[in-house]
Amino acid sequence: MLSGYDIFLPVVWLLVAAGIVLLIDLFSEDADRQAMPVFFTALGGVLLSFVSLNPYWDARPVLVMRGAMLIDQFAAYLVTAILTGTAVSMFASISYVRRIGISFTDFCCTLLLAATGMVLLVVSNDLIMLFLSIELLSFAVYVLTGLRGNSSKSAEGAMKYFVMGAMASGVMVMGMAALYGVTGEVALRPLGEQLVEVFRNSPDASGGDARYMATLGMGSVLIAFAFKVGAVPFHSWVPDAYEGAPTTVTGFMAVAVKAAAFGALIRIAVTVFPDVPLHGQFSGNFGWATYALWALSAMSMILGNWFAISQRNIKRMLAYSSIAHSGYLLMGLAAAGGRTEAYAAVLFYLLTYTLMTSGAFAMLVYASSHGKDVEEIDDLRGLAWKKPAVGICLAIFMFSLAGIPLTGGFMGKYFVFSQAVYAGGPFLSLAIIGIGTSIVGSYYYLRVVAVTYFKEADDKPMHGREDWGIKFAISVTVFGTVALGVFPQMFYDGAKSSVKQLREEAPMVVSAPVKPPEVVAK
Repeated sequence: MLSGYDIFLPVVWLLVAAGIVLLIDLFSEDADRQAMPVFFTALGGVLLSFVSLNPYWDARPVLVMRGAMLIDQFAAYLVTAILTGTAVSMFASISYVRRIGISFTDFCCTLLLAATGMVLLVVSNDLIMLFLSIELLSFAVYVLTGLRGNSSKSAEGAMKYFVMGAMASGVMVMGMAALYGVTGEVALRPLGEQLVEVFRNSPDASGGDARYMATLGMGSVLIAFAFKVGAVPFHSWVPDAYEGAPTTVTGFMAVAVKAAAFGALIRIAVTVFPDVPLHGQFSGNFGWATYALWALSAMSMILGNWFAISQRNIKRMLAYSSIAHSGYLLMGLAAAGGRTEAYAAVLFYLLTYTLMTSGAFAMLVYASSHGKDVEEIDDLRGLAWKKPAVGICLAIFMFSLAGIPLTGGFMGKYFVFSQAVYAGGPFLSLAIIGIGTSIVGSYYYLRVVAVTYFKEADDKPMHGREDWGIKFAISVTVFGTVALGVFPQMFYDGAKSSVKQLREEAPMVVSAPVKPPEVVAK
């Protein structure tokens, strides 16, 4: 039998590791010698956090803190993706962050705090916990983006991300206040039940006002999450933040933040957005929000791929690519219609995206370890002939991002697109847009492969210390990307199992509430 306190273990291990990392830095004077203890301490916290998830894969959902936190198989799946992205970033950063003038201790500690906020976000079950978790992860990611203090691009990207993130947080608070004012609830499922009643009531004067306020609240929350996942038109921070941040931080932002934000958005969409059918072809289980999700998905796919084509800076190219992938994921969410298979397709795509994008940024770190940082796509020319194994790995990541068969990216797009086709109606047109933009997007991914194989390399040999951590990160992500493409059904079935509880009204395993002190009348 699980204890209500077991839900905190994944978070506790991350925070304990962050505290020990700070103690190591406090009592050690040699920065070079403390790097390995710091790394293994941080990695140990991530591994213990992952191991502590094991009881929840087959258990009933656990609800604690008066309903503020809920951990189920859905949350466990997302936490696995978040911890995977965190571990890959750590391995890729062992020597990279020190080489660019960043304290490895500062990096690991802030990374663990960001991962803590992400884990809390995917287990949050009320509005207050959602907001606190988002702020914890956001401030940590702001700091990570600006860690490279001697870079004007890093400072610019961090400031832009911070200012726009603060505006998004304000919009979210406004939306949450509106929802609470209409329903008097902060817990997600009771909030959703109250919203259903609001939209089903007759549209008299008071009911109309309540509908307008509820619509304002739902729209504001959706806008805030669209900012977090980098969806158009709330994407302008993404290219500057991705370009300015250290490469390993960019990889972490691209995968872990997106996985956490999409996980929270799926939970909110399923439990909060009212299940009220609309008149017309856009009828769906998300009510009017289906319009918004359709538009966000279409704009992100079209503009993300369009702007990526013209980029010569590889980090900006991957930034716009990330926007396009947000569009693919939003397509699966918009077309879900309450079906377990559709949510599973989104989760499978998130796991695939985590591995292939982490690997792509790890490749940039590897290419940078022998000289200057990789900025332009042409900086990779001839890399495949200097390092044949590296060229093959880079090609696999680019093929997966493009959706070439026998890779995880292809299967992820197949599952998401097939669910949109199955939903029919306007979602069929959304699937056609997704297929068309994927074909167009293949150009800039294959251009990277062409530069590494078909452009003449310079005469300078690749010198420099090869980091075992970056080699391990690349090996794991390559293996995972290929495995998801060759044996997708096993992972897809796991995703289906993890989301089956989302719409079920099964009894929760609730921890015993704390009784308030009795007031004795005198």
